[in-house]
Amino acid sequence: MMKLMMSLIFSIGMLYFNKSKFSISLVLFFLSSFMLISMIPYTSNLWVGGYTFFFYDYYSYYLVILSLWICGCMMMIRMSKFIEFGILILLFSLVVCFFSLNLLMFYLMFEISLMPIFFMILYGGYSFERYEAIMYMLMYTVVSSMPFLWLMLLIFLHYESLMIMVLSFLVLQLEWILFLLCLFGFMVKLPMFLFHIWLPKAHVEAPVYGSMILAGVLLKLGSYGMLRMIQLFFFNMKDYSYMIITLGVVGGVFMSLVCLIQVDMKMLVAYSSIVHMSLLVSGMMTMSKIGMIGGLMMMLAHGLCSSGLFYIVNINYECFGSRLIYMNKGSMNVYPSLSLFWFLLCSSNLSAPISLNLISEIFLLISLVSWSLVLIIFLMLLCFFSAAYSLYLFSASQHGTLVTTQWEFKNISVLNYFMLIMHWVPLNFMFLGLEMFM
Repeated sequence: MMKLMMSLIFSIGMLYFNKSKFSISLVLFFLSSFMLISMIPYTSNLWVGGYTFFFYDYYSYYLVILSLWICGCMMMIRMSKFIEFGILILLFSLVVCFFSLNLLMFYLMFEISLMPIFFMILYGGYSFERYEAIMYMLMYTVVSSMPFLWLMLLIFLHYESLMIMVLSFLVLQLEWILFLLCLFGFMVKLPMFLFHIWLPKAHVEAPVYGSMILAGVLLKLGSYGMLRMIQLFFFNMKDYSYMIITLGVVGGVFMSLVCLIQVDMKMLVAYSSIVHMSLLVSGMMTMSKIGMIGGLMMMLAHGLCSSGLFYIVNINYECFGSRLIYMNKGSMNVYPSLSLFWFLLCSSNLSAPISLNLISEIFLLISLVSWSLVLIIFLMLLCFFSAAYSLYLFSASQHGTLVTTQWEFKNISVLNYFMLIMHWVPLNFMFLGLEMFM
Protein backbone atom coordinates (compact mmCIF):
# COMPACT_ATOMS: atom_id res chain seq x y z
CA MET A 1 0.00 0.00 0.00
CA MET A 2 2.71 2.48 1.01
CA LYS A 3 4.77 1.51 -2.05
CA LEU A 4 1.82 2.47 -4.23
CA MET A 5 1.37 5.78 -2.36
CA MET A 6 5.06 6.64 -2.75
CA SER A 7 4.90 5.81 -6.47
CA LEU A 8 1.99 8.23 -6.91
CA ILE A 9 3.84 10.99 -5.01
CA PHE A 10 6.88 10.24 -7.21
CA SER A 11 4.64 10.65 -10.29
CA ILE A 12 3.49 14.08 -9.07
CA GLY A 13 7.17 15.04 -8.72
CA MET A 14 7.91 13.77 -12.26
CA LEU A 15 5.26 16.15 -13.58
CA TYR A 16 7.48 19.12 -12.73
CA PHE A 17 10.98 17.67 -13.15
CA ASN A 18 10.48 15.73 -16.38
CA LYS A 19 9.43 17.29 -19.67
CA SER A 20 7.81 14.10 -21.03
CA LYS A 21 4.50 13.25 -19.38
CA PHE A 22 4.41 9.91 -21.24
CA SER A 23 6.84 8.64 -18.59
CA ILE A 24 4.10 9.27 -15.97
CA SER A 25 1.68 7.22 -18.09
CA LEU A 26 4.25 4.42 -18.27
CA VAL A 27 4.63 4.49 -14.46
CA LEU A 28 0.84 4.26 -13.99
CA PHE A 29 0.51 1.45 -16.58
CA PHE A 30 3.37 -0.42 -14.89
CA LEU A 31 1.77 -0.04 -11.44
CA SER A 32 -1.57 -1.26 -12.78
CA SER A 33 -0.02 -4.29 -14.52
CA PHE A 34 2.17 -5.10 -11.49
CA MET A 35 -0.85 -5.03 -9.15
CA LEU A 36 -2.80 -7.31 -11.49
CA ILE A 37 0.06 -9.83 -11.74
CA SER A 38 0.74 -9.77 -7.98
CA MET A 39 -2.96 -10.53 -7.37
CA ILE A 40 -2.79 -13.99 -9.01
CA PRO A 41 -1.27 -15.92 -6.02
CA TYR A 42 -4.02 -14.59 -3.72
CA THR A 43 -7.06 -15.60 -5.75
CA SER A 44 -8.15 -18.08 -3.06
CA ASN A 45 -8.43 -15.44 -0.31
CA LEU A 46 -11.15 -12.79 0.02
CA TRP A 47 -9.15 -10.39 2.22
CA VAL A 48 -5.85 -9.85 0.47
CA GLY A 49 -4.24 -7.62 3.10
CA GLY A 50 -4.94 -5.32 6.01
CA TYR A 51 -3.18 -2.43 7.76
CA THR A 52 -4.00 -0.01 10.57
CA PHE A 53 -5.84 2.48 8.37
CA PHE A 54 -5.81 0.82 4.96
CA PHE A 55 -7.09 -2.51 3.72
CA TYR A 56 -8.14 -4.00 0.43
CA ASP A 57 -10.33 -6.83 -0.73
CA TYR A 58 -11.16 -7.93 -4.27
CA TYR A 59 -13.45 -5.00 -5.01
CA SER A 60 -11.18 -2.20 -3.89
CA TYR A 61 -8.09 -3.86 -5.39
CA TYR A 62 -9.54 -4.18 -8.90
CA LEU A 63 -11.02 -0.67 -8.75
CA VAL A 64 -7.57 0.75 -7.88
CA ILE A 65 -6.12 -1.12 -10.89
CA LEU A 66 -8.88 0.40 -13.07
CA SER A 67 -8.17 3.90 -11.66
CA LEU A 68 -4.44 3.63 -12.42
CA TRP A 69 -5.11 2.38 -15.97
CA ILE A 70 -7.68 5.08 -16.86
CA CYS A 71 -5.51 7.86 -15.39
CA GLY A 72 -2.52 6.49 -17.31
CA CYS A 73 -4.55 6.82 -20.52
CA MET A 74 -5.68 10.34 -19.58
CA MET A 75 -2.13 11.57 -18.99
CA MET A 76 -1.37 11.03 -22.69
CA ILE A 77 -3.92 13.69 -23.71
CA ARG A 78 -2.63 17.22 -24.32
CA MET A 79 -3.64 19.44 -21.37
CA SER A 80 -2.24 22.11 -19.03
CA LYS A 81 0.11 21.36 -16.11
CA PHE A 82 -2.62 22.45 -13.69
CA ILE A 83 -5.05 19.83 -15.02
CA GLU A 84 -2.34 17.13 -15.03
CA PHE A 85 -1.61 17.94 -11.38
CA GLY A 86 -5.37 17.75 -10.67
CA ILE A 87 -5.58 14.28 -12.30
CA LEU A 88 -2.77 12.93 -10.12
CA ILE A 89 -4.34 14.43 -6.97
CA LEU A 90 -7.64 12.85 -8.02
CA LEU A 91 -5.92 9.49 -8.51
CA PHE A 92 -4.30 9.76 -5.07
CA SER A 93 -7.68 10.51 -3.44
CA LEU A 94 -9.32 7.59 -5.29
CA VAL A 95 -6.64 5.13 -4.15
CA VAL A 96 -6.97 6.29 -0.53
CA CYS A 97 -10.77 6.13 -0.80
CA PHE A 98 -10.78 2.56 -2.13
CA PHE A 99 -8.16 1.40 0.38
CA SER A 100 -9.48 3.19 3.47
CA LEU A 101 -10.57 1.10 6.44
CA ASN A 102 -11.99 4.09 8.29
CA LEU A 103 -15.46 5.37 7.34
CA LEU A 104 -14.50 9.00 7.95
CA MET A 105 -11.43 8.72 5.70
CA PHE A 106 -13.61 7.09 3.06
CA TYR A 107 -16.12 9.97 3.29
CA LEU A 108 -13.43 12.69 3.11
CA MET A 109 -11.78 11.17 0.04
CA PHE A 110 -15.22 10.56 -1.46
CA GLU A 111 -15.85 14.33 -1.30
CA ILE A 112 -12.31 15.48 -2.16
CA SER A 113 -12.47 13.54 -5.44
CA LEU A 114 -15.12 16.02 -6.62
CA MET A 115 -12.77 19.02 -6.58
CA PRO A 116 -10.41 18.00 -9.45
CA ILE A 117 -13.39 17.19 -11.72
CA PHE A 118 -14.88 20.57 -10.70
CA PHE A 119 -11.77 22.38 -11.98
CA MET A 120 -11.58 20.20 -15.11
CA ILE A 121 -15.10 21.25 -16.13
CA LEU A 122 -14.51 24.87 -15.04
CA TYR A 123 -11.27 25.40 -17.00
CA GLY A 124 -11.70 22.89 -19.81
CA GLY A 125 -15.46 23.11 -20.46
CA TYR A 126 -16.90 23.96 -23.84
CA SER A 127 -19.58 26.60 -23.18
CA PHE A 128 -21.00 29.02 -20.63
CA GLU A 129 -23.40 26.31 -19.42
CA ARG A 130 -20.50 24.59 -17.66
CA TYR A 131 -21.16 26.82 -14.62
CA GLU A 132 -24.67 25.39 -14.37
CA ALA A 133 -23.29 21.86 -14.83
CA ILE A 134 -20.75 22.13 -12.00
CA MET A 135 -23.34 23.66 -9.67
CA TYR A 136 -25.71 20.78 -10.41
CA MET A 137 -22.93 18.27 -9.80
CA LEU A 138 -21.72 19.81 -6.53
CA MET A 139 -25.16 20.48 -5.06
CA TYR A 140 -26.49 17.01 -5.90
CA THR A 141 -23.48 15.05 -4.68
CA VAL A 142 -22.45 17.10 -1.63
CA VAL A 143 -25.95 17.66 -0.21
CA SER A 144 -26.99 14.03 -0.78
CA SER A 145 -23.97 12.69 1.13
CA MET A 146 -24.62 14.83 4.23
CA PRO A 147 -26.85 12.16 5.91
CA PHE A 148 -23.93 9.72 5.66
CA LEU A 149 -21.79 12.12 7.72
CA TRP A 150 -24.60 12.38 10.27
CA LEU A 151 -24.78 8.57 10.39
CA MET A 152 -21.03 8.31 11.06
CA LEU A 153 -21.36 10.66 14.03
CA LEU A 154 -24.17 8.52 15.44
CA ILE A 155 -22.18 5.30 14.94
CA PHE A 156 -19.09 6.78 16.59
CA LEU A 157 -21.07 8.02 19.60
CA HIS A 158 -22.69 4.61 20.02
CA TYR A 159 -19.88 2.15 19.16
CA GLU A 160 -16.76 4.39 19.52
CA SER A 161 -15.33 3.04 16.27
CA LEU A 162 -15.55 3.85 12.57
CA MET A 163 -13.46 0.92 11.31
CA ILE A 164 -15.34 -1.01 8.62
CA MET A 165 -13.86 -4.36 9.71
CA VAL A 166 -15.05 -3.82 13.30
CA LEU A 167 -18.52 -2.57 12.34
CA SER A 168 -19.09 -5.40 9.84
CA PHE A 169 -19.00 -7.91 12.74
CA LEU A 170 -21.71 -5.99 14.61
CA VAL A 171 -25.37 -6.41 13.69
CA LEU A 172 -26.17 -2.79 12.78
CA GLN A 173 -29.76 -1.82 12.05
CA LEU A 174 -30.95 1.71 11.32
CA GLU A 175 -34.28 3.45 11.28
CA TRP A 176 -35.72 3.19 7.77
CA ILE A 177 -35.70 6.94 7.12
CA LEU A 178 -32.01 7.33 8.13
CA PHE A 179 -31.01 4.27 6.11
CA LEU A 180 -32.74 5.50 2.93
CA LEU A 181 -31.22 8.99 3.36
CA CYS A 182 -27.73 7.46 3.62
CA LEU A 183 -28.38 5.29 0.59
CA PHE A 184 -29.55 8.38 -1.30
CA GLY A 185 -25.99 9.79 -1.37
CA PHE A 186 -24.58 6.71 -3.11
CA MET A 187 -27.54 6.47 -5.51
CA VAL A 188 -26.84 10.07 -6.63
CA LYS A 189 -23.15 9.31 -7.07
CA LEU A 190 -23.86 6.19 -9.20
CA PRO A 191 -26.20 7.75 -10.55
CA MET A 192 -29.44 5.79 -10.64
CA PHE A 193 -32.62 6.63 -12.52
CA LEU A 194 -34.42 9.66 -10.93
CA PHE A 195 -31.11 10.82 -9.35
CA HIS A 196 -29.23 11.22 -12.62
CA ILE A 197 -30.04 14.83 -13.62
CA TRP A 198 -26.50 16.11 -12.96
CA LEU A 199 -24.65 13.47 -14.99
CA PRO A 200 -25.60 14.30 -18.64
CA LYS A 201 -24.98 18.00 -17.99
CA ALA A 202 -21.57 17.31 -16.43
CA HIS A 203 -20.56 14.96 -19.27
CA VAL A 204 -21.62 17.28 -22.08
CA GLU A 205 -19.79 20.28 -20.61
CA ALA A 206 -16.68 18.37 -19.45
CA PRO A 207 -13.59 18.06 -21.69
CA VAL A 208 -12.68 14.59 -22.91
CA TYR A 209 -10.37 13.78 -19.97
CA GLY A 210 -13.11 14.92 -17.55
CA SER A 211 -15.65 12.59 -19.14
CA MET A 212 -13.17 9.72 -19.15
CA ILE A 213 -12.41 9.91 -15.43
CA LEU A 214 -16.05 10.64 -14.56
CA ALA A 215 -17.39 7.59 -16.42
CA GLY A 216 -14.32 5.40 -15.87
CA VAL A 217 -13.81 5.69 -12.12
CA LEU A 218 -15.86 8.33 -10.28
CA LEU A 219 -19.20 6.60 -10.93
CA LYS A 220 -17.71 3.45 -9.37
CA LEU A 221 -17.39 5.26 -6.03
CA GLY A 222 -21.17 5.09 -5.70
CA SER A 223 -21.37 1.33 -6.34
CA TYR A 224 -18.36 0.74 -4.06
CA GLY A 225 -20.10 2.76 -1.31
CA MET A 226 -23.25 0.65 -1.71
CA LEU A 227 -21.12 -2.49 -1.42
CA ARG A 228 -19.79 -1.26 1.93
CA MET A 229 -23.36 -0.42 3.00
CA ILE A 230 -24.30 -4.06 2.31
CA GLN A 231 -21.44 -5.18 4.55
CA LEU A 232 -22.41 -2.84 7.40
CA PHE A 233 -26.23 -2.84 7.22
CA PHE A 234 -27.05 -6.23 5.76
CA PHE A 235 -30.53 -6.55 7.32
CA ASN A 236 -31.58 -3.05 6.26
CA MET A 237 -30.40 -3.79 2.73
CA LYS A 238 -32.31 -7.07 2.77
CA ASP A 239 -35.52 -5.26 3.78
CA TYR A 240 -35.30 -2.49 1.16
CA SER A 241 -33.46 -4.20 -1.70
CA TYR A 242 -36.73 -4.76 -3.61
CA MET A 243 -37.17 -0.95 -3.94
CA ILE A 244 -33.68 -0.44 -5.39
CA ILE A 245 -33.91 -3.46 -7.72
CA THR A 246 -37.29 -2.34 -9.07
CA LEU A 247 -36.09 1.24 -9.56
CA GLY A 248 -32.89 0.03 -11.23
CA VAL A 249 -34.46 -2.39 -13.71
CA VAL A 250 -37.45 -0.21 -14.68
CA GLY A 251 -35.26 2.91 -14.76
CA GLY A 252 -32.77 1.13 -17.00
CA VAL A 253 -35.53 0.41 -19.54
CA PHE A 254 -36.62 4.07 -19.51
CA MET A 255 -33.04 5.31 -19.91
CA SER A 256 -32.51 2.92 -22.84
CA LEU A 257 -35.48 4.54 -24.58
CA VAL A 258 -34.05 7.98 -23.81
CA CYS A 259 -30.77 6.88 -25.48
CA LEU A 260 -32.66 6.02 -28.68
CA ILE A 261 -33.88 9.61 -29.17
CA GLN A 262 -30.53 11.33 -28.62
CA VAL A 263 -28.91 13.30 -31.43
CA ASP A 264 -25.73 14.22 -29.51
CA MET A 265 -23.27 11.31 -29.43
CA LYS A 266 -21.75 12.35 -26.08
CA MET A 267 -25.21 12.61 -24.50
CA LEU A 268 -26.06 9.12 -25.78
CA VAL A 269 -22.91 7.62 -24.20
CA ALA A 270 -23.66 9.49 -20.94
CA TYR A 271 -27.20 8.09 -20.75
CA SER A 272 -25.93 4.60 -21.58
CA SER A 273 -23.74 4.87 -18.45
CA ILE A 274 -26.92 5.29 -16.39
CA VAL A 275 -28.37 2.13 -17.98
CA HIS A 276 -25.29 0.09 -17.09
CA MET A 277 -25.14 1.48 -13.55
CA SER A 278 -28.83 0.67 -13.02
CA LEU A 279 -28.30 -2.97 -14.02
CA LEU A 280 -25.12 -3.15 -11.92
CA VAL A 281 -26.71 -1.92 -8.70
CA SER A 282 -29.82 -4.08 -9.23
CA GLY A 283 -27.64 -7.21 -9.53
CA MET A 284 -25.61 -6.28 -6.46
CA MET A 285 -28.77 -5.66 -4.42
CA THR A 286 -29.79 -9.31 -4.81
CA MET A 287 -26.83 -9.85 -2.42
CA SER A 288 -25.96 -13.18 -4.03
CA LYS A 289 -22.38 -14.17 -4.78
CA ILE A 290 -22.97 -14.28 -8.53
CA GLY A 291 -24.55 -10.80 -8.37
CA MET A 292 -21.55 -9.40 -6.49
CA ILE A 293 -19.03 -10.92 -8.92
CA GLY A 294 -21.11 -9.71 -11.88
CA GLY A 295 -21.24 -6.23 -10.34
CA LEU A 296 -17.45 -6.11 -9.97
CA MET A 297 -16.91 -7.25 -13.57
CA MET A 298 -19.48 -4.71 -14.81
CA MET A 299 -17.60 -1.93 -12.96
CA LEU A 300 -14.38 -2.81 -14.76
CA ALA A 301 -16.04 -3.41 -18.14
CA HIS A 302 -18.09 -0.21 -18.04
CA GLY A 303 -15.08 1.82 -16.88
CA LEU A 304 -12.99 0.80 -19.88
CA CYS A 305 -15.79 0.73 -22.49
CA SER A 306 -17.42 4.04 -21.54
CA SER A 307 -14.08 5.83 -21.25
CA GLY A 308 -13.10 4.54 -24.72
CA LEU A 309 -16.43 5.65 -26.21
CA PHE A 310 -16.05 9.17 -24.82
CA TYR A 311 -12.55 9.33 -26.27
CA ILE A 312 -13.62 8.17 -29.74
CA VAL A 313 -16.57 10.61 -29.72
CA ASN A 314 -14.04 13.37 -28.99
CA ILE A 315 -11.89 12.26 -31.96
CA ASN A 316 -14.94 12.59 -34.23
CA TYR A 317 -15.73 15.98 -32.67
CA GLU A 318 -12.20 17.24 -33.44
CA CYS A 319 -12.40 15.94 -37.02
CA PHE A 320 -15.93 17.07 -37.97
CA GLY A 321 -16.40 20.01 -35.58
CA SER A 322 -19.69 18.64 -34.25
CA ARG A 323 -20.99 15.92 -31.92
CA LEU A 324 -24.36 15.67 -33.67
CA ILE A 325 -24.96 12.24 -35.22
CA TYR A 326 -26.37 13.84 -38.38
CA MET A 327 -23.18 15.90 -38.93
CA ASN A 328 -20.99 12.79 -38.42
CA LYS A 329 -22.85 10.59 -40.93
CA GLY A 330 -20.71 8.62 -43.32
CA SER A 331 -17.47 9.03 -41.38
CA MET A 332 -16.55 5.47 -42.45
CA ASN A 333 -15.89 6.93 -45.93
CA VAL A 334 -13.20 9.23 -44.53
CA TYR A 335 -11.80 7.30 -41.55
CA PRO A 336 -12.21 3.55 -42.19
CA SER A 337 -9.58 2.62 -39.54
CA LEU A 338 -11.38 4.68 -36.91
CA SER A 339 -14.63 3.04 -37.94
CA LEU A 340 -13.17 -0.33 -36.92
CA PHE A 341 -12.68 0.97 -33.37
CA TRP A 342 -16.19 2.42 -33.41
CA PHE A 343 -17.47 -1.07 -34.19
CA LEU A 344 -15.32 -2.75 -31.53
CA LEU A 345 -16.33 -0.33 -28.75
CA CYS A 346 -20.02 -0.25 -29.71
CA SER A 347 -20.12 -4.06 -29.85
CA SER A 348 -18.52 -4.18 -26.38
CA ASN A 349 -21.13 -1.66 -25.20
CA LEU A 350 -23.95 -3.97 -26.31
CA SER A 351 -22.23 -6.92 -24.56
CA ALA A 352 -21.12 -8.91 -27.59
CA PRO A 353 -18.57 -11.72 -27.21
CA ILE A 354 -15.72 -11.71 -26.21
CA SER A 355 -15.93 -8.56 -24.09
CA LEU A 356 -16.05 -8.58 -20.30
CA ASN A 357 -19.46 -6.83 -20.58
CA LEU A 358 -20.97 -10.09 -21.86
CA ILE A 359 -20.02 -12.29 -18.92
CA SER A 360 -20.80 -9.55 -16.38
CA GLU A 361 -24.30 -9.05 -17.86
CA ILE A 362 -24.90 -12.83 -17.85
CA PHE A 363 -23.97 -12.98 -14.16
CA LEU A 364 -26.19 -9.99 -13.30
CA LEU A 365 -29.13 -11.38 -15.31
CA ILE A 366 -28.81 -14.78 -13.59
CA SER A 367 -28.81 -13.13 -10.15
CA LEU A 368 -31.86 -10.98 -10.97
CA VAL A 369 -33.91 -13.76 -12.57
CA SER A 370 -33.15 -16.08 -9.63
CA TRP A 371 -34.30 -13.27 -7.31
CA SER A 372 -37.65 -12.85 -9.12
CA LEU A 373 -38.96 -14.34 -12.37
CA VAL A 374 -41.22 -11.29 -12.89
CA LEU A 375 -38.12 -9.24 -13.79
CA ILE A 376 -37.43 -11.36 -16.87
CA ILE A 377 -39.77 -9.24 -19.05
CA PHE A 378 -38.04 -6.00 -18.08
CA LEU A 379 -34.60 -7.55 -18.47
CA MET A 380 -35.47 -8.73 -22.00
CA LEU A 381 -36.54 -5.19 -22.89
CA LEU A 382 -33.40 -3.75 -21.27
CA CYS A 383 -31.08 -6.06 -23.23
CA PHE A 384 -32.94 -5.42 -26.50
CA PHE A 385 -32.92 -1.63 -26.18
CA SER A 386 -29.28 -1.63 -25.05
CA ALA A 387 -28.35 -3.44 -28.27
CA ALA A 388 -30.62 -1.08 -30.24
CA TYR A 389 -29.02 2.18 -29.07
CA SER A 390 -25.48 0.81 -29.49
CA LEU A 391 -26.28 -0.24 -33.08
CA TYR A 392 -28.00 3.11 -33.64
CA LEU A 393 -24.90 4.98 -32.47
CA PHE A 394 -22.61 2.96 -34.75
CA SER A 395 -24.75 2.77 -37.89
CA ALA A 396 -26.05 6.36 -37.80
CA SER A 397 -22.58 7.86 -37.33
CA GLN A 398 -20.55 5.58 -39.62
CA HIS A 399 -22.86 4.79 -42.56
CA GLY A 400 -24.68 7.04 -44.97
CA THR A 401 -23.68 9.99 -47.13
CA LEU A 402 -21.27 12.65 -45.91
CA VAL A 403 -23.21 15.78 -45.00
CA THR A 404 -20.40 17.98 -43.73
CA THR A 405 -19.51 21.09 -45.70
CA GLN A 406 -15.83 21.09 -44.72
CA TRP A 407 -13.68 18.76 -46.76
CA GLU A 408 -10.36 19.57 -45.05
CA PHE A 409 -10.40 16.59 -42.71
CA LYS A 410 -7.92 16.31 -39.87
CA ASN A 411 -5.40 13.47 -39.72
CA ILE A 412 -5.79 11.07 -36.82
CA SER A 413 -2.50 10.46 -35.02
CA VAL A 414 -1.04 7.10 -33.99
CA LEU A 415 -1.44 8.23 -30.36
CA ASN A 416 -5.23 8.31 -30.81
CA TYR A 417 -5.26 4.72 -32.04
CA PHE A 418 -2.91 3.69 -29.22
CA MET A 419 -5.33 5.20 -26.66
CA LEU A 420 -8.24 3.23 -28.17
CA ILE A 421 -6.19 0.02 -28.13
CA MET A 422 -5.35 0.61 -24.45
CA HIS A 423 -9.10 0.70 -23.74
CA TRP A 424 -10.23 -2.17 -25.94
CA VAL A 425 -7.48 -4.77 -25.32
CA PRO A 426 -7.86 -5.12 -21.51
CA LEU A 427 -11.66 -4.98 -21.87
CA ASN A 428 -11.66 -8.06 -24.10
CA PHE A 429 -8.64 -9.98 -22.82
CA MET A 430 -9.89 -10.04 -19.21
CA PHE A 431 -12.48 -12.46 -20.62
CA LEU A 432 -9.65 -15.02 -20.81
CA GLY A 433 -8.79 -14.72 -17.11
CA LEU A 434 -12.18 -15.07 -15.44
CA GLU A 435 -10.74 -17.24 -12.67
CA MET A 436 -9.29 -14.00 -11.22
CA PHE A 437 -12.82 -12.89 -10.31
CA MET A 438 -14.00 -16.22 -8.86
